[in-house]
Amino acid sequence: MSGQRSWRELERRFWELVSLSRRPVGVAFLDASPAHVAKFAGSEPSGCSFWRLAAEGRVFYTVPADHFNCAVGSYTHNIPLALERAGETEQTLDMMFSAGYIKPEEVPGIRRLPVTPGAIVYAPLGEMPVEPSVVLFACRAAAPSSPANSADSEGLD
Repeated sequence: MSGQRSWRELERRFWELVSLSRRPVGVAFLDASPAHVAKFAGSEPSGCSFWRLAAEGRVFYTVPADHFNCAVGSYTHNIPLALERAGETEQTLDMMFSAGYIKPEEVPGIRRLPVTPGAIVYAPLGEMPVEPSVVLFACRAAAPSSPANSADSEGLD
């Protein structure tokens, strides 16, 4: 699927079929900065913050330096931190272990981009200016209802 109209239609279909709490976000990892997309200006505390901005309707791209505030995001995006900040990844992981967010044995399974991207585009899926590498969804998990449960809840026997 390519073209903005197709991404817009796909986003609309997801809204119809899935109970989303936010717009789906497209993320594209590129070799170079795209000429037709605005560069992100400012600072965010984490790479995940870019997802929030895109879900709110912003379309922009970042460069590797925009991700330095997030040691784990820098790791997953294969963005090397400066030598004086190299220990931050381990410190952040230790904090995540302590909070029970992740277990040490799960770290080897954390996916990592094979090369550092030149730019990363973030946008609501329906406004994605390039083909996304990945689409992120914020959903509420719910157990599927069985046909028997549906019939009972509707008063059908």
